[in-house]
Amino acid sequence: MAEEMIMNNKQIILKHYVEGYPKESDMEFKNNNIKLNVPEGSNVVVLKNLYLSCDPYMRNRMSKLEGSYIQSFTPGYPITGYGVSKVVESSDSNYQKGDIIWGMSGWEEYSVVTTTETTLFKIDHDKDVPLSYYTGILGMPGITAYVGFYEVCCPKKGESVFVSSASGAVGQLVGQFAKMLGCYVVGSAGNKQKSKFGFDEAFNYKEEHDLDATLKRYFPDGIDIYFENVGGKMLDAVLMNMKLHGRIAVCGMISQYNLDKTEGVHNLFCLIAKRIRMEGFLVFDYYHLYPKYLEMIIPQIKAGNIVYVEDIAEGFESAPGALVGLFSGYPKESDLEFKNNNIKLNVPEGSNVVVLKNLYLSCDPYMRSRMSKLEGSYVQSFTPGSPITGCGVAKVLKSGDSNFQEGDLVWGMIGWEEYSIVNATQSALFKIHDKNVPLSYYTGILGMPGMTAYVGFYEICSPKKGETVYVSAASGAVGQLVGQFAKTLGCYVVGSAGTKEKVDLLKNKLGFDEAFNYKEEKDLVADLKRYFPNGIDIYFENVGGKMLDAVLMNMKLHGRIAVCGMISQYNLEKTEGVHNLFCLITKRIRMEGFLVSDHYHLYPKYLEMIIPQIKAGNVVYVEDIAEGLENAPKALVGLFYGRNVGKQLVMVSRE
Repeated sequence: MAEEMIMNNKQIILKHYVEGYPKESDMEFKNNNIKLNVPEGSNVVVLKNLYLSCDPYMRNRMSKLEGSYIQSFTPGYPITGYGVSKVVESSDSNYQKGDIIWGMSGWEEYSVVTTTETTLFKIDHDKDVPLSYYTGILGMPGITAYVGFYEVCCPKKGESVFVSSASGAVGQLVGQFAKMLGCYVVGSAGNKQKSKFGFDEAFNYKEEHDLDATLKRYFPDGIDIYFENVGGKMLDAVLMNMKLHGRIAVCGMISQYNLDKTEGVHNLFCLIAKRIRMEGFLVFDYYHLYPKYLEMIIPQIKAGNIVYVEDIAEGFESAPGALVGLFSGYPKESDLEFKNNNIKLNVPEGSNVVVLKNLYLSCDPYMRSRMSKLEGSYVQSFTPGSPITGCGVAKVLKSGDSNFQEGDLVWGMIGWEEYSIVNATQSALFKIHDKNVPLSYYTGILGMPGMTAYVGFYEICSPKKGETVYVSAASGAVGQLVGQFAKTLGCYVVGSAGTKEKVDLLKNKLGFDEAFNYKEEKDLVADLKRYFPNGIDIYFENVGGKMLDAVLMNMKLHGRIAVCGMISQYNLEKTEGVHNLFCLITKRIRMEGFLVSDHYHLYPKYLEMIIPQIKAGNVVYVEDIAEGLENAPKALVGLFYGRNVGKQLVMVSRE
C-alpha cells in the first residue's frame, strides 16, 4: 500500500453568497491539508495549479443561482475556474505525471479532479508561447472569441464590427480577428486601447453621455456585427444602430452581473424591423473545434500578427483582488507603461528650473483620483501619454534657482521618471538638511504623509490625554503615525486594517491598544461598540463608505472626525451613500476635511518634534520598498488591493 502523501494546500474560499459588487472580503485565504494519493481504478488526477484565470462569468457563480446553466459556488469551499496545471498524480491513462493541462480546477495550490466530470485539455507546450496564454488566447477566452466571431457571426470582408468590453480577454481578440478579415472595427472600453490592438477606432464609454449618438458617429451607415459583452444601455444603443440583417453574438453582459435587478432592454423591436439575428452561445458546445482553432492561432502568434495583453497578479493571496478588479474601477498595471525617452539636462540661464535625479517615489492613495478625468477637483488629472507625478526624494544635478545648489537633496512633487525638470517657483520643493535618518523617510514620516498625520491629528482633532481614538487604514503611511501620536499623548487607540499580518503589526510593533481586520467583520457598528463601549472621541478617516457610517453611530458627543481620505470610494464609478450624517447634529460632531498643502508652514515645527522621536526610537515607521522604476506600476496598483505593509514607495536609484 502506497504511503499517504499529505500536503499543505492554500485555498481561496467563498465566505457567503454575494449581492451587488463582489469585494475581497467575500473571499478568504485558508491553509488546509490535502491528500495527494489517487485510488487505483479511479479517473482521478491530482493537479498542481500554475495559473488561474479571472473571468467575468465567475461573478454569477458567487450568487445563489436557480435555473442557470452553471452551478453556484458553494460557500465554505474553494471557488473554481479555468486554469493551467501540472499533473502530480494520475489514475487516468489519458494523463501522465508531469503532463501540463488546462481546464476547470479549484482556486487552490492543489486540486483533485475527476476527469470523467471535467474537461481537461492536454497542452503540448510550445515554448515559443507563454504558458499563461492557455488561460487566455490559447484557452477558454481564445476559443470563445473564435467561435463567437467566426461561427456565430459569419463575418464577411468589409463589414462593420463593434466590440464592447474590447480590451478584455475575449474582446481584444475579436477585434483583431475582424481586422485580419478586412473589417472596419470599433471597440469600447473604460480607456483607449486601440493603439495596442489595431482597432480602427475606440472610445471610452464612460465619457459618452449619449451612446446612441456615439455609435452613429462611428457607424454612420450602421453596424453589421456586434460582439456583445456588456448588456443594458449599451445593447439598447446598439440595437438602434444595427443594419438590416445584422448579427449579434451574445457572449456576456458584464454590466448586469452585480445588479440586484437587471436593467430592461427597450429596443428589442429592432430585431423585427431590421431582421437582426441575435444569438447567445456557450463555448463548451464548441470545444470540438479547439484543434482547428490552435492550427489557426498559434502561427499567427508566432508571426506577431496577434497581440495579446495579459494582466498578471503574482501570488495566491492576490487572487481575490485580481478577480474583484474585473468588476470595478480599480487601476491595473496595464493602465501604465514603462518607456525609455531622452531628456536634455540643460538649465536655461535666468530660469528657476532645477534638474533632479529621482531617488525615491511615493505611492499614495490620492493618486488614484488623478488617474481619472476630473472636473472641479482640488487636484488636476494626470495627462495620458505623459509621466505621472507624485511626491518623491531627489538629488539636484543642475539649478537655475539660487535656493538650490548642485548636490542638494530635496523632497517634493516630481515625475515618475529617472530625471525630472522642475520649475522651483511652481513646485514646492523642500531641502533636506538632516541626513542621519533614512533618506526614504522623506517620502513618508518626514514628508507629506508625516505632515498629514501631524496636521490631521494635532491641528484638526485637538486631542486630549485619555481620549478614545479610532484610526482606519491604520497600517498605511499616515495611519500608523496617527496611532503612535495618539499613544504618545496617552490616548486609548484602536486601528483597523485588511489582513491578519497588518493587525499583528498594529498591536505588536506600532503599539495600538487593539486592532481588527475589517474584512472579517460582518457588523461594523457592533464591532466598534465592542472596542469603544463608551464611544469614540476622535476618528481619523481614511476609508469612507460603510466604515464612516458605522463610526458615526459610535461617536461620542462633541466627537471630532478628521477626513483625510476615502480609499474605499476611489475606484467606484458611483460612490456609496453615507446614511448616518444625522449623527453630526444629534451628537454635535465636528467633521472636517483638510489638505496637507494648506499647512506646510508648520513643517519646521513638525521636524522639531518628530526627528528627536525617531532618533530616540520612540516612533516606529514601517516601509514597503519596491526596487526599480519598472516595478512602480505594480507597487502603486497594489495599494488598492492591500498588498503593501506600511508606507509603499519605490526606490529608483541608490544615488
